[in-house]
Amino acid sequence: MEVSIEDKFIFIDGSFGEGGGQILRTSLSLSVILLKPIKIGNIRAKRPKPGLQPQHLACVKACRELTSAETKGEDLHSQELIFVPKRRPPKGTYHFDIGTAGSTSLLFQALLFPLALSEGAKLILEGGTHNPNAPTFHYLEKVYLPVLSHFGLNCKISLDKIGFYPKGGGKIRAVIEKFSPYAMPSFSPGFKPEEVEILSVSSEDLPAHIVERQAKASLQLLSEADIEARVIKERVPSESPGTFLFIWARSQEKRVGFTAFGKKGLPAEKVGESATSAFLEFLKTQTQFDPYLADQLLLPISLFLLKSSQKYINYTTSQITKHLITQAWLIPQFLDKIKIILQGKENEKGEVIIERA
Repeated sequence: MEVSIEDKFIFIDGSFGEGGGQILRTSLSLSVILLKPIKIGNIRAKRPKPGLQPQHLACVKACRELTSAETKGEDLHSQELIFVPKRRPPKGTYHFDIGTAGSTSLLFQALLFPLALSEGAKLILEGGTHNPNAPTFHYLEKVYLPVLSHFGLNCKISLDKIGFYPKGGGKIRAVIEKFSPYAMPSFSPGFKPEEVEILSVSSEDLPAHIVERQAKASLQLLSEADIEARVIKERVPSESPGTFLFIWARSQEKRVGFTAFGKKGLPAEKVGESATSAFLEFLKTQTQFDPYLADQLLLPISLFLLKSSQKYINYTTSQITKHLITQAWLIPQFLDKIKIILQGKENEKGEVIIERA
């Protein structure tokens, strides 16, 4: 490669913090946005199967295609990657198939800001759409993107087909507009739900009563807390059997969402109760954002603070997670004018402060 490793590469230790795929995805996103070469070592070092798995390779390949990048270590199980982007992503239609039940949502999030901060694009992504360890399509649609719209982001997503583990086979589409002009919202304090929706879903090959029982259990807990909710029940075609309940709520410009998945031997009532209990526990903390969105907001806020007249932005979260701690460490490795401060202990509620030097 032509680039001098000593002079121009950003080195990232993939074993830091949660030591998973998040470090890879965020690093690739920032590499594409900044056109900065990176070298990542110890990739997914803390996972039972370390190194690049198919879903992570799909992210590397997608970012390579967007930027005509040079790569080294782009192999299954590789624990070291060199990535050298050569151009900004051109506007167009991009189609990426993970080939497994790997999360289309995580791939989407890795590509969203590189494309939005370039010329925009259309995406077609195939793989898993509803995975236990990743934001689901409905979380993106009902929570993540609506909050980002207050920053000025314009992105529409649609679900062609649900993909459950282990076969996947799902497909989502996205139309991402160029991100200009941007805005820095101020978030109102606390979270008082003004709108609550329950989505109870199962694949068509499972008994019809499952969606009914999940929804009923969720509604019962909400009723005990004097909270009203709209209910949507769906049975959908899928290559693998699956079931979940998703509950989301809106409070002015803020949104939160919680998901629970069914599995063999787990009563449908427990699925409904699990997601709903998580939501009710969140409300007790009187914070602004759920633990998932708390770390997913760090990247857009950091990027936009660099172009804003504002010096800082802060928000509260119901839980400081290891993912949040990892993301707070990682972003300043690329954006040296950004400082991220977490006030509070891991696994407890806390405050996030993002400052621009």
